[in-house]
Amino acid sequence: MNRPHFHQIDSLIAEPSGDIKSLLDRLDKIHILNNTLQCKLNATLSKHCRVVNVRQNILVIAADSAAWATKLRYQVTDLLSFFRQSGYVGLGNIEIIIKPK
Repeated sequence: MNRPHFHQIDSLIAEPSGDIKSLLDRLDKIHILNNTLQCKLNATLSKHCRVVNVRQNILVIAADSAAWATKLRYQVTDLLSFFRQSGYVGLGNIEIIIKPK
């Protein structure tokens, strides 16, 4: 029986390729989008909201609770404009979900 070929995690991260590179690139993109979001939100709201995904030109933002999600929903139009002006011109919509930390 052939034993699967195992790699050290350090070598996979140091020289990513294939699925791992794709995953790391996606995480990097989400991190950059989250930083952009944090720059736009006020200090109080930014502590309770974060970018968790991008899919089919929809930015998915998680809020800690329904109250924070509601406050964020009031800003969706402005946030969409802000992201587009920041270089994310293909962004079509923002979805807000509730996901406690």
